[in-house]
Amino acid sequence: MILQWMLHIAAVSALLTLAALGAERALRLWRVQARLVWLATMILSLGLPLLSLAQALGWIPSLDERAAVPGGIVVPLAVMLPRVSISSATSHVGMIVGTAWALLTVALTIRFVAAARALARRRDAWRSATVDGQPVLVSRDAGPAVVGFRTPVVVVPEWVLAMERPLRALVLRHEREHLERGDPRLVLAAVAAAVCAPWNPALWFQLYRLRSAMELDCDLRVLRVFPDARKYGSLLLAVAQRADRGGLLAAALTESTSLLGRRIRSMRQSTPRYRVGLTSLFAIASAAVLVVACEMESPNTPRAKPVAQAAKGPLPVLAQEPYFEFQVEVPVKAAPGSAMPRYPNLLRQAAVEGEVLAQFVVDTTGRAEVGSLKILKSSHDLFTESVRTALPQMRFVPADVGGKKVKQLVQEPFSFSMSR
Repeated sequence: MILQWMLHIAAVSALLTLAALGAERALRLWRVQARLVWLATMILSLGLPLLSLAQALGWIPSLDERAAVPGGIVVPLAVMLPRVSISSATSHVGMIVGTAWALLTVALTIRFVAAARALARRRDAWRSATVDGQPVLVSRDAGPAVVGFRTPVVVVPEWVLAMERPLRALVLRHEREHLERGDPRLVLAAVAAAVCAPWNPALWFQLYRLRSAMELDCDLRVLRVFPDARKYGSLLLAVAQRADRGGLLAAALTESTSLLGRRIRSMRQSTPRYRVGLTSLFAIASAAVLVVACEMESPNTPRAKPVAQAAKGPLPVLAQEPYFEFQVEVPVKAAPGSAMPRYPNLLRQAAVEGEVLAQFVVDTTGRAEVGSLKILKSSHDLFTESVRTALPQMRFVPADVGGKKVKQLVQEPFSFSMSR
């Protein structure tokens, strides 16, 4: 079910979030920038469902659970990646959930596009100026912030121009750090990622933490140039009382009140006495959470236990458990003279060719378990129906492990070609 798939993705994303929190905390102990931690976490959280859907559509090869690669290394992505079949996604409930997902994504996209257009209209009313050698836009009350995605620029309100030169330099330096690191485009990409999976709360939290990390990273760089943390903290409080960021969708000197308090505490905290130990503790905790994420059992996959090759002797047989192809010594193959799906007359007359990719379990007698059938890919419903009809009559040579016949999960392509 697509709901199980979505819940699994959300759970894995939540675990990735916990791991990222530990990694960020370890980096902050050493005053190291941490935005890349959250960027990587968002990429993983969004990449998992995209890869899963691409597999379901047949765009990329399917990975078997705990698929082994040369050298005996286990690919953790194969475990983290849940499978969703086209048949389950197009069920009645799946269609409702998919439609709600699409509508919510479209609504959020319209909302953010409208906000961007409103920002563009406000930007037209701002005047260009050069402040302390830096080109900026001057508004009546918006900013200080960096606005724009195609051509980002610093915007400052009129009252910043009246500040003392050293304080004004701090404001401009902070915004220039956002500008030079490409933070506006990073914010746009992160928002777009969250909009693609609006049902994933962990992804929205990761967006918030990414924006927070951007501000903390900029604070670190500013304090390396102007190392007076007390003066800089006082500036943040002063600017927060007057700044207006409504609808800017921008990287700015001030964010929420809770983030402002966190930034001030971060720049004023002393180096912990047991920094190395704390770093090790956070690193171990993050690694442990990642292991848990990799070990989560994904839905919509047959349960099969890995089979380890002994130093000598045959492989052990697991009763009543379907094997994957890489786990057996002799894989399933079609029996000579076995029945095959019939080419639908209607499609043959119309010269329509196609293919069906089916997944099913072949038992120890060489028969397909009809109830295990899943259609992973199909070019036409009539081709699908032909495979469903023929499957009970098809015969196979069953898989073999240690001289004993076992069940095996099979992914079989059925080609319908006029040349045959």
